Amino acid sequence: MKVTNPKLNTKEKMLIQSVFVFESDKEEKQTLPFYADGFPGIVFFHSKKPVTVYVGSASKVMDPVFVYGQTIEPIQIEINGPFFFVMLQLFPAVVETSLGIPATELTNSCFSIPSSDWIEEPNFQLSIQEFSSARAHTALVNFILEKGKSFRPDPILQVCIEEILEEKGNCEIGKLSKKHGLSERTLQRRFQNYVGLTPKQFSTIIRFQSSLRELDGENKSKLTDVAYVSGYSDQSHFIRQFKSFTKEKPFQFREKI
Repeated sequence: MKVTNPKLNTKEKMLIQSVFVFESDKEEKQTLPFYADGFPGIVFFHSKKPVTVYVGSASKVMDPVFVYGQTIEPIQIEINGPFFFVMLQLFPAVVETSLGIPATELTNSCFSIPSSDWIEEPNFQLSIQEFSSARAHTALVNFILEKGKSFRPDPILQVCIEEILEEKGNCEIGKLSKKHGLSERTLQRRFQNYVGLTPKQFSTIIRFQSSLRELDGENKSKLTDVAYVSGYSDQSHFIRQFKSFTKEKPFQFREKI
């Protein structure tokens, strides 16, 4: 399987955090694992057989274009090759503003987008006919840019999110709310409506993602070093939180990388 991470232009960065393209020309079943990353997203895929999304004990067969919300539970996507699978990570509230799906309803869930909503974008059909992941990428980006014309982020929350990302999740929510003139309760309420998570949950996920990158790094750092660099109070704290998102301990997870 080939995995690429296409670059975004300035216009695309207003709505999209990142893009991932998974593709395979082999006739075999692949399992794509995903973990909490703090961002909802939209997917366009094409394969000969149905695609199934597993969240915990629940499963759902998805249509070619679907959106997913914040994930606390690990997710697995089963897809049979040959296939292409394009995923756009979106900034919080883009899904609600652009597609009319409340962020809170999408947490740990995914919704199919009816074909009537996307079929008029010609690159969708061309990508299927030509089996082209490049056209699929273009189709999905064009679709979300068109839908997101009216998107206007909450300026204070956007700044708070950026600060949490910059600090890799190691932020004190009380200090963050005070800095921007909000009570903790107000920040929490607006965060839940905008992001689909509390600010503490979002920060915890971003810190987890930081530890995931450290764990997968070329240096193969010791777990104590990964915990320290990622901002955990100690190794046991790191292990508990890592296991809560992956259902595995860090050393078990590393053995599978």
